[in-house]
Amino acid sequence: MIPDDGRSLPASTAELLSWLFREGLDARLHVSGWSMKPLVPSGSVLRFSPNGAPAVGDVVLARLPNDCLVAHRVIALEADWIWTKGDACRTADGPIPRERVIARAVRLEGRIPLPLSTYWMRALGLVLNRFYPRLVSGYRAVVPRRARRENA
Repeated sequence: MIPDDGRSLPASTAELLSWLFREGLDARLHVSGWSMKPLVPSGSVLRFSPNGAPAVGDVVLARLPNDCLVAHRVIALEADWIWTKGDACRTADGPIPRERVIARAVRLEGRIPLPLSTYWMRALGLVLNRFYPRLVSGYRAVVPRRARRENA
C-alpha cells in the first residue's frame, strides 16, 4: 500500500514498518538471529500487530535509537519504560522507552501456527526466558566441546 496523498515512502525498513503499524496494519517478518531460541529460531516468521498494549511475556518489536529493529520478550513494565530480553540471552536489554515499541508478536507462523499473545504462551515464554540460558550454560560446562562436535 503506497500513500496516495503526496507523502513519500519512509526511507528505512524501521520507518516503513512504523508507518504500517501507525496505519493499523499487521506485518509478517522473517526474523534472524538466535536471541529468541528455542521458541523462535532464526528464520521464523512472526506476525506483528500494532493492536493491544504489550504485557509481560509478550514478544515485541522495538525500534532502537540506531534504527535497528529487535524482537525480544517483555520481562518488566513501567509507566514510560519497557525492559526486554532475548530468550537465549543471559542479560536483559536496557530499558526501552514505550514509544520505541512499535508492535507485538501475535503469531508464530509455520506448519503449526502458534498464537504468542495468549496467557499460556506468555507464561511458557517467560519460563524459557528465565531458564534456557542456564540450561545451555550447564550443558556446555558438562559436555566438552569436542564431544558436542562429534555428536552433531
